[in-house]
Amino acid sequence: MNRIKIIIPYFGKLPDTFPFWYNSALDNQDVDYLFITDCDVKEAPNFKVEKTTLEEETARYEKALGMKLSIPTAYKLCDFRTAYGVIYAEELEGYDFWGFGDVDLVYGRIRHFLTEEILERYDMINCWGHLCLYRNYEFTNKVFMERHEGYLDYEDVFSDPEHRFFEELWSKGTPAVMCDFHSDRALRCEPFFDDVAIPDLFKHFKSYYSRERKCMTFIHKDRALYRVYFDSRFRRHEEQTMYAHFQKRKGWTIDVDDYSDYIIYPNVFRRPFRFLQNLRLAWYGTPRIIDYLAQKLGK
Repeated sequence: MNRIKIIIPYFGKLPDTFPFWYNSALDNQDVDYLFITDCDVKEAPNFKVEKTTLEEETARYEKALGMKLSIPTAYKLCDFRTAYGVIYAEELEGYDFWGFGDVDLVYGRIRHFLTEEILERYDMINCWGHLCLYRNYEFTNKVFMERHEGYLDYEDVFSDPEHRFFEELWSKGTPAVMCDFHSDRALRCEPFFDDVAIPDLFKHFKSYYSRERKCMTFIHKDRALYRVYFDSRFRRHEEQTMYAHFQKRKGWTIDVDDYSDYIIYPNVFRRPFRFLQNLRLAWYGTPRIIDYLAQKLGK
C-alpha cells in the first residue's frame, strides 16, 4: 500500500471546529499526519505533533530552500506548501506521497476515493489547497521550481510578504503547472469532495462544482462523511464524500458530545435527530428567508 503523510503547519488559536477536523483525521488510520504548531494538540498513532514557533519554522524553510524568505504571518506559510517535498524531506523518508491541506473541513474516508489504482497512476492528486497530494520523488518534489511565462515564479512568491496562493490552481501556481504542462500526471478530484461556497445572501451549503448540490447537509457516521441533497427532480441523494470544506464560515453552533456520529447543517454541528431526521435535514438545508432577515437585523 502507498504510504501517505499530510503535513499541516498551524500557528495561532485553533478554530472552534478543529475537533471535527482532528477526529476525522484520526479516523483515517491509513493516512499519517504531521501537525506542526505552537498549540497543544494530543498525538495519536497516525497523528504526530511537532511543537515549534513561526520564527523557528521560518528558519527551517530558509535552510531547506537556501534563500532568504519573507514570512510575516502564519498565513504566508501556505505559499510554501508545494515545496514540502524539499522542506520536509527528512520527515518524508519512507513515504510514497506527501500532502497538505486546511483544517476548516471534515474528512470522510480518504482512501475510499484515492484508491491504489489512482495512487499508482498519478503524481499530483487534487489541485486545491484544502487537500492535495504529491508523489514523493524528485520530479514532483521540485516541480514548484519550474518556470513558465504567465505563471507564478517561486522566487518571486517566496520573497513577497503577501500571500500569493502559489498552492492553488486558479492562481497559476504549481498545480496549474502540473495540470497544464504535465496533465497526464495530474488528477483533478472535484467529484470526490464538497467545497462549500462562501455564504452570500443565505447560509445554506452550496457546492462550487455541482449545480445539483445547491442545498446540502452532511452526516458523519461509521468513520465516513455523507453529503445529502435533493436533485432537480426532488430525488434525495445520500453519497459518500472525501471531505467537506467549509471555507471562511463563522458563527457555528456546536452541540456534539460524540465526534464519531453527528450531522452538519447551516451553521450547526449537532447530534443526530432522534425523530424525522431526513425531513428535518431537508428543511434545515434549504435557504430560508427568516435566517437571512435575522442575519441582517443582527448586524
